[in-house]
Amino acid sequence: MFDDDFDINDGVYAVPSHYKVKVRALLEYCKSKNVDVEDLTEEEIKQFVVYKKNPLLEDD
Repeated sequence: MFDDDFDINDGVYAVPSHYKVKVRALLEYCKSKNVDVEDLTEEEIKQFVVYKKNPLLEDD
């Protein structure tokens, strides 16, 4: 379905979302704790998730 939309050679993929993840900080945290990302608890991961405001729902 998306085959024509992605360039498999560049390794960059983006999916529209209402949140973003602070990947560098997450990886540094894992490195400092000597754990893999998949071993983190939901609470640990939540500290690296930033929810974006939806401009269509904001009041002026």
